[in-house]
Amino acid sequence: MGREKTWGTGIVGAGGWGGLAHIPALSALEAYELKAVTGTQINSARTAAERHGIGSYYTNTSEMAVQPGIDVVVVAVKVPEHDHLLREALGAGKHVFSEWPLARTTSEAEALLELAKEQGVQHVAGLQARGNPTVRYIRDLIVQGDIGRVLAVNAIVTLPVFPTLNGTVDLAHVYLLDEANGADQLTIGAAHVLDAIEYMVAPFVEVSGTLDTQFPEVSVLETGKTVTSNAPDHVLISGKLAQNALVSAQFVNAGAPGFTLRIIGSEGEMVISPRDHLMFQMDRLKLQIVRASGEAEILETPGEYTTKVQNIPPGPAHNVAHLYALFEQRLNGEEVELPDFIHALRAHRLLDAIRCAAASGTRQEVK
Repeated sequence: MGREKTWGTGIVGAGGWGGLAHIPALSALEAYELKAVTGTQINSARTAAERHGIGSYYTNTSEMAVQPGIDVVVVAVKVPEHDHLLREALGAGKHVFSEWPLARTTSEAEALLELAKEQGVQHVAGLQARGNPTVRYIRDLIVQGDIGRVLAVNAIVTLPVFPTLNGTVDLAHVYLLDEANGADQLTIGAAHVLDAIEYMVAPFVEVSGTLDTQFPEVSVLETGKTVTSNAPDHVLISGKLAQNALVSAQFVNAGAPGFTLRIIGSEGEMVISPRDHLMFQMDRLKLQIVRASGEAEILETPGEYTTKVQNIPPGPAHNVAHLYALFEQRLNGEEVELPDFIHALRAHRLLDAIRCAAASGTRQEVK
């Protein structure tokens, strides 16, 4: 049986994360044909098209989106631009892939979901840990009771270069220091891990937390100027999941880079750590299972979880490619679970509950 369709794709933002992750991911999959790119300036758009072998380039997302050969529009630029760019793509009736965070605020995310529903298109948000084959394998192991009933989840994540490195930041990432832009340690560093916990184990039902800005003044590397920050760079939370497991998680803008995630059950525990020395959502992950007897074993993810994506090397594109493979199934009419705008809105509401808990000092219900 032949492939149902090759999906013509246009990408908004080929520099930064778009060029680092999305374009290599799309290029690795036969289901997508990258036909167009949109940039802020004509020269940069042309350069990106030439560099990546893309046939057309634009400086206007609406103009790109209405082209008949474009089925899917990818928005891979900074979060403050997501709302109006996604509206242009959705207004043209195109399927959309939005990088995470979906929007600056929950109200923006709600409106984007409603517009996508009205247009009757498919949508996915870049919570790419859900595309990670090892994360999906862990979820299945937990469902089948491999470590018994999950009692606790513990995460410690150290990110000394995000968003600031020893009180410094480069120009490209100054926007991370303004909480209003919706891109910071809570919405990126923490959110990807918390969403994966919900996916692998169960949704949060209660949460409390502390948010702090431990680098309130930051030096810009290129200029030497000092800028102020009001975005959280240290996140500490505790909570309860729907099946009564308790969670503790800490995200620190310091220390040796890395993470450890422990999922502790009545009959053993899973220890998840970096395989590629990348941020959690980018890493392929190393999985160790420790039985109640103390016996430990490294588990490799079975091939059935990876067969849809071949020849994708470790790195930023790896889990994004697997997410695109799941999106292809959804585009072809298959029932498949992936992080669409509904899941993204859920994640935004979880972050709201954490903010409210931190501001009030009281535990919040997560609906």
